[in-house]
Amino acid sequence: MRERIYEILSELIAMKSLTGTAAEREPAEWFASFFRAMPYFRAHGELTGLYEIPNDPCGRAIPYALLLGRQTETVVLSGHFDVVSSEEYGAAEEYAYRLGDPALEKLLAEMPLTPCQRADLASGEWLWGRGTADMKGGLAVHAALFERFAAQAQAGTLPGSLLFLPVPDEESYSAGMRAAAHILRTLQDRYHLNYRLLIDPEPTPDPNGVQVLSLGSVGKLMPVIYVQGKKAHVGRCYEGFSALSVLTDVYQHTNGSLDLCDVCDGAASVPPAWANLRDRKSGYDVSLPDRAAGYFTLLTLRTTPEQALDRLKAICTESFTRQRDKLRGEFAAFSRLCATPPVGGVDYEPRVLTFCELCALARERGADAFDAFFRTHLREAERQVGSGACGFPDATVNLVEAVLDYSRLRIPVVVIAFAPPYYPPVHADRVPGKEGRGTQAYRFLREASARGFGQRLAAENYFMGISDLSYSAVTERFDYGCFSANAPLWGDAYRLDFEAFAKIAIPGIIYGPIGREYHTFAERVNKHSLFDVLPETTRALIEHEWEPQPL
Repeated sequence: MRERIYEILSELIAMKSLTGTAAEREPAEWFASFFRAMPYFRAHGELTGLYEIPNDPCGRAIPYALLLGRQTETVVLSGHFDVVSSEEYGAAEEYAYRLGDPALEKLLAEMPLTPCQRADLASGEWLWGRGTADMKGGLAVHAALFERFAAQAQAGTLPGSLLFLPVPDEESYSAGMRAAAHILRTLQDRYHLNYRLLIDPEPTPDPNGVQVLSLGSVGKLMPVIYVQGKKAHVGRCYEGFSALSVLTDVYQHTNGSLDLCDVCDGAASVPPAWANLRDRKSGYDVSLPDRAAGYFTLLTLRTTPEQALDRLKAICTESFTRQRDKLRGEFAAFSRLCATPPVGGVDYEPRVLTFCELCALARERGADAFDAFFRTHLREAERQVGSGACGFPDATVNLVEAVLDYSRLRIPVVVIAFAPPYYPPVHADRVPGKEGRGTQAYRFLREASARGFGQRLAAENYFMGISDLSYSAVTERFDYGCFSANAPLWGDAYRLDFEAFAKIAIPGIIYGPIGREYHTFAERVNKHSLFDVLPETTRALIEHEWEPQPL
């Protein structure tokens, strides 16, 4: 098993499957061939395939394979095969894709390493390179196990069913797992599968020698805030209203705000972090910026999109009011300095709209005309995203701006929208009808790890790194229409099948090899965890899930 895992991992690492590129196609085709070569699938070709992701600009696909056992109780193995870029390796970059090449460790030893990194390098207990931990190591373990179970299926002795579903694009927008819901639902309906558990082998930390298993995954919203003020020459600044003043006030009251953290089950989501904030002027002129926009990440455990909108509307209204009143006070103080009364003064009522409300105003000019206008601009935004000219968040800002122009609103206003991606929070213990499955799996693994390897295991309720688990079930109900109506890019370029997520309803856990510092040049995976602990405990868990469960 050790040799087979290493062999598979070497092949996967050699594929430079950079996220968001057509290079992700290579591991997909590798897995498709891997499945087709098994005797079981030569006899049951209808149970494996390569599903083309609809409307994907990179032409990516999802390989899948289903082993049908004696019962429909089904375990799902998944995980992503895309990786982040590797330029930070410097001169060692080419060796980051050659598993076990001594040249990589030699070059790493010459780099400025932390004491922990240097100790791990000297120990010989870690495999280094891009994707070793995140997450081709875990996929290699699943692939090697799948081969073993496929032999049982071929012999007709497989107790339960097993679906392997490696996916692309987890590091960017999760196009793979979002589209995989279609495969999961189709197979569920066709073969009457009862999905018991999904195992996602993301690398896991081991603080103080205790490996961490995740029972759920944090949610993510990306609000876009677009502000329109009033333009004025800087020499007559009291006649205008800077959009930046309002936007930066919103920033100050959201970025890092603990009031916007979710606290649940002993876990807390980190506070919001802005990724972009700027005015919308295309060049320099002597005027106040009348438009500004930005977007930020809002991590959630229980907060729904509609709750987030309500909270942000209140914050934006307060920021608008605060900046208006501040400008009024400044103008009054300035007037007292002048012998001749200056021109200026603002008298704007705070106005904050959701994107849906802005579209309703624009539609008042004629529903058919607006719908045609919007379709044209949506197609252009989708083209820009597909060509790589801009990402989803910036394309969302552009689309909000286009609708604001169309609406002919000339007064100061704040518009709130959502940009992709959206990750709903999820927890394995809260899947309707399958409550407690995550904790049951954790307790089994805790005992198996301790008994077989002396490895201590602890559970956390939410993985805070954001993951594909978000699309395996729906555990926090919310108004799906509220999100889609306020996501300007909702359509062919970005769509979530919430109904499918709720239908497949798979409790999922994150349990992979012990890894460290993924997304950096020091990415590494622990050999003992990868080759010994993970294969045996994962195999035991799969077989345990097939056993009759107590009521």
